[in-house]
Amino acid sequence: MPTGTGVVAAPVSYEVDGKQYVSVAVGWGGVYGLAARHTDRAGPGTVYTFAIGGTARPPAFVEYKLNALLQGVPYDKTQVEAGTALYVSNCAFCHGVPAVDRGGNIPNLGYSTPATIANLDKFVLGGTLTDRGMPDFSGKLSPAEVEKIKAFIQGTADAVRPK
Repeated sequence: MPTGTGVVAAPVSYEVDGKQYVSVAVGWGGVYGLAARHTDRAGPGTVYTFAIGGTARPPAFVEYKLNALLQGVPYDKTQVEAGTALYVSNCAFCHGVPAVDRGGNIPNLGYSTPATIANLDKFVLGGTLTDRGMPDFSGKLSPAEVEKIKAFIQGTADAVRPK
């Protein structure tokens, strides 16, 4: 039976009131599932339970909606190289390579809105998204370094954009 996402645990079979069931956990979870995905379908962690001889239809798969490739954020091309090192050291583990990976439950920044990247300092410095798991890089990154990261993100999107 297609689950639309990765099966992440062995199935278990059990009986309740004389009816046999098989359950299996699916969905790319854990740290890997945050940063990567291997399907075009959105699938939060779920447990599918099948009744032997059952006839119920599975839920419909929901397609991921990937934003357009980032475009239009002004940047200094001379800062892309320095931004690369900063991005790889601080951002790549969670956000992947901008505009190359598709992201997972954490967005790939190469498909962010221009407003998000233009205001990147508000997300990176000051803890705006700490309640959603985003670290506060205050004291670790400077505003000038965030500008270099922005240059890398937009520069990478520009580099992979079909001509």
